Amino acid sequence: MYKFVYLLISIIAFNHINAQIPEYTLSAKNFTLGSINFPDDALYFDVYIQWTNPDSVPNFEFAGSQLFFSFNRNVFTPGTTFPPSLNGGTSANADTSEISIKIVGSDLPINLIPRNNSLWTAATPTADIMRGAINILPAPGFGINVSPDFPGTKICRYRLWNKTGTFNFAQLNPAWRNPPILTFATKIIAYIGTALIDVTTPETHIIDYLNNPLPVELASFAAATNRNNVTLNWSTAKEINNSGFDVERKLTTTNEWTRVGNVAGNGTTNETHNYTFSDRVTTGNYNYRLKQVDFNGNFEYFNLSSEVNVGIPDKFDMSQNYPNPFNPSTKINYDIPVDGKVTIALYDISGREIAKLVNEVKHAGYYTVQFNASNLSSGMYFYRISAGDFVSTKKMVLIK
Repeated sequence: MYKFVYLLISIIAFNHINAQIPEYTLSAKNFTLGSINFPDDALYFDVYIQWTNPDSVPNFEFAGSQLFFSFNRNVFTPGTTFPPSLNGGTSANADTSEISIKIVGSDLPINLIPRNNSLWTAATPTADIMRGAINILPAPGFGINVSPDFPGTKICRYRLWNKTGTFNFAQLNPAWRNPPILTFATKIIAYIGTALIDVTTPETHIIDYLNNPLPVELASFAAATNRNNVTLNWSTAKEINNSGFDVERKLTTTNEWTRVGNVAGNGTTNETHNYTFSDRVTTGNYNYRLKQVDFNGNFEYFNLSSEVNVGIPDKFDMSQNYPNPFNPSTKINYDIPVDGKVTIALYDISGREIAKLVNEVKHAGYYTVQFNASNLSSGMYFYRISAGDFVSTKKMVLIK
């Protein structure tokens, strides 16, 4: 089996900034074939950078990169010359060479151009090398903060168009090769605060897998809200070895994710499957993500692209406790549209107050109180909420 494109990581010196060094994973993945003039004449792949020690420095803002790849010429179908001519990355000559290299997608807020492209055979050690540098170097604050969430920030999506032949997908190999030693090789340039720094260090280069098919192809992922109920809906186009999805949530103002539930997957399937999950939250702005887990324990994240906003209620309300009947615990939801004193009291069948479940000032929002009746006898009880001019009474049944 021939080998194809493997990400090349170089050894570069780095001047420490107060001994705080941002570390990252740099990875090429999602290799696919496409068609421009005829089938399989275009090869696409993504390059990601993920911040792996986000507590090291206040920010890690990607500014630019110089990317080298070891290249397997056998990925070209017979008839393609090697080394073929590559374009220089500008719109004027992008499609005039044998191999056209373009950047067709990125998480970055600016247009990218691969500069000074070249494809050649290195003599010592012998290796075929492709260079596709991305020189952005914006002012600080105009790049993009590198994400600590898997798979990170997509630096670019490359497109290689072979105008003299096709690409042979069978020559891709899901393994990496040790890079040849080059004077100039892969570098990552970033802003730490306002300082432009070369953060390339060999110990931070964690080699990710190449051309492993994604275990789950997500077709859609969206959220809808009804009062303080958040419903997540997602669908998959295909699944490989999919045990299921952990649903994780965090407030937009924090970095701590919380697992709030799990939805079982469908193993291996090429059919479309739809999933849903409901989450009850308090007032606030939230981020959600799915942690897709394989049966062998491997996982990847899918982030909801937009924030979920849960506002304040528009009226007072108190729900029926659930479950009901219950033993020994139950929950009561209540809504408060304005700040104020809230009291929820529990009464027995004779009308005697036996407990105060809530007795404090509450900010406007959605609330849940949990009540444990392990010290009470079976029977019917009443609970009453008093908040401003709002009063409501409901009954609950304890069965032991």
